[in-house]
Order: sequence, then structure tokens, then C-alpha cells
Amino acid sequence: MIDSDIELNKIIVVPLISKDSLDINDAKNYYGTELYPNQPIPTIVSAQSEVDSLINQTSGNNDEERLVLLLKQQQQEVEKDKTFDTNKYFNELSTILFGKNLIHSEVISSTQDIMLKYLTYTRQGLVMIADQQTKGRGRGVNKFLSPLGCLLMSFKCKQTDGNKLPFLQYLAGMAMVEAIHSFPSASDLNLRLKWPNDIYSNEPGMKVGGVLCESNYLNNEFDVVIGVGVNLSNSNNPSTTINQLIQKKKYGFSSSSLATSTDIPIYISREELVSKFFNKFEPMFMEFTRDGFNADLENRYTDLWMHTNQIVKFKERDNHHVKIIGISDSGFLKAIECDADGNTSSDSETVELHPDGTSFDIQNLILMQKSQQPK
Repeated sequence: MIDSDIELNKIIVVPLISKDSLDINDAKNYYGTELYPNQPIPTIVSAQSEVDSLINQTSGNNDEERLVLLLKQQQQEVEKDKTFDTNKYFNELSTILFGKNLIHSEVISSTQDIMLKYLTYTRQGLVMIADQQTKGRGRGVNKFLSPLGCLLMSFKCKQTDGNKLPFLQYLAGMAMVEAIHSFPSASDLNLRLKWPNDIYSNEPGMKVGGVLCESNYLNNEFDVVIGVGVNLSNSNNPSTTINQLIQKKKYGFSSSSLATSTDIPIYISREELVSKFFNKFEPMFMEFTRDGFNADLENRYTDLWMHTNQIVKFKERDNHHVKIIGISDSGFLKAIECDADGNTSSDSETVELHPDGTSFDIQNLILMQKSQQPK
């Protein structure tokens, strides 16, 4: 018997699990259809014997990498997984579009890379979750450490309007913080969004999560993969986790003792958090698709971020000060020139900074173009 997620002769085998009954032909239509010549697509099978046959056929051929999705047609067929309880996850999920079809892997290179390589232009809403990644990454060349206990996932969504793309990372970050706050044990955690794509805890002042949005374009549609990582239960690495913060609130442990504790209870599980995330994200995404980043969404976002009226230095303007005043209609960070105390004048110029071209050094309060980042 082959494990449900393996990498043998560069064949990556993972289960595709559906909340509802998913026919093998529908699965192939949704996730295994080639839209252009030589497009990498997964092989989708419905029986372990087919997996064994594929492995035997490619034995000794180490040059070919393939993704194989082993379809689990009904929720009742899925036994309680030792690392991710899919039944628990699906029972909490109340969406129509997002998260109802799930790929789960114990160890994978990167959920983001696998989705971008093999699952481009596939149906909206598919999510891939890994217990551990060997090549997790953030924006640009940044690495995302992925020890056991992290929530690590990537999921698919669609957009036809390229002007809306910068906002998707804001929606995902907002949905994750709101999902965490929806747990009674975490409702008063001081979590904040750092522009453009990070989640911070203001109490120890440490990053606890991040969002990565990447897209491809075909047939007048942007095919977007949104990656989300949250330090949830990884007690020792790489920083403070959500469950540690809850423990601190509950018992008043110092941040230093939290950093080394290995006995933190699981107040929030990955299964519960992912389902609550999608339950938050889906109506938010529907509202955004219909009305854009309207006043309601913008207010919800800025209520959670750490930058309102924040005074920072702008490296490209000789380290002159600017005051952050919001998000522009284009999804850029909007700031106005000011003095060190935040005072503006009639001559103060407003600047807009693109999220993909700007880095925010939050410790030193410096905005800079990515090409200007110190090495």
C-alpha cells in the first residue's frame, strides 16, 4: 500500500477529498483538462491500484515529475486522518464555492508552487493544505519557514479585472484575522495587519502569519493562487504562535517562556481555523466582486491594520517623512508628505505605493522600493 502523499520517482501522490460527492469525470474536467499544448496537469485516478500502476510504469525514470490526485469521492470514505481531520474540517465549512474540494499532503515542497505548476486555470475554490513544506516561500525571495504546527495552505480564485488583484491579499489577511477573532478564546488577541500582506501580534510585536497572491492570465481571466501561512501551534519555531498567545492571555505567561514551551494546548486547530477562514472569506469575496473594495470592506481592513496616521520615512524621497492615510482606489498604499511630527501643509504631496514594488521595514518605519532593499 502506498501512503496517501508520497514523492517516489518524482511522482507526487496526494488525495483529492470532496465535501460533496465528486464524480471522477467532473474531477478530471475541473482539475485535469489541458487548455494549451504541454500544459502540466495532474493525473486523476479513483483507486489505489491505479496509483500503483503509474508508479510501476515510471519506475527508473527519474526525469519525469508528475502530480497524481487520488480522488476520495465521498466524505464517508475518508477515515479520520492522523494529521488533518477532514471530516472535522468539512463539518465546520458552510461555503458554496471555497474549500469544498481539498488536497491534503503531509509533506510537500510548496503548496503555492504545486498549485501554480499543475493546477493553473482550474476551478475556483480548490484548496491545498500541507502539514509541512520543504520549500515554503513568501514575497520575492523571502523564505517562509514551515515547521509542523503551522497552518500552510494555498487556494484558487478568479478575477477578470486586473485592477482588483492588489486587494485580494487584503481580503485574505482580513478574513484570517476575523476568523481567529471568531473563536471565544482568541476574541481579544491584539492581532494587526501589516501592509501589504503580513499578520502581526502587537503584544510581542512579532509576525504570526502572511499572505502571498500570485496569478496567471488566460482567456481574459486572472487565475489567482492565494497562499496563507499562520504560526498556529508550532511551539518552538519560528516565532510566537496563535495558541501561545491564547495561553498567555489565559495564564499570563511571559513572552520568553512562551517561546520555549512545548506543552501549549491546542485551543484552535487547523481544521477549525481553515473552515472559519473560508466562511469569512467567501462572503467578503462575493461582496468585493460585486461592489469592489467598498467603504465597508475598507473600514474593516483599516480597523485591523497597524498603520492609521503612522509616520514613516520614505527612502526614495531622501528619507523625508510621510503619514499613512489609507488605501487608494487602485489598492496602493496612500500617504502624504509631512514633517517628523506628522504636520502637513497645503504643498504636501500625496504618494501612492504599489504593494508588489514596495517593502515596509516596520521595525525602522521605512518604506522603500524593493530594488533599494539593503542586502
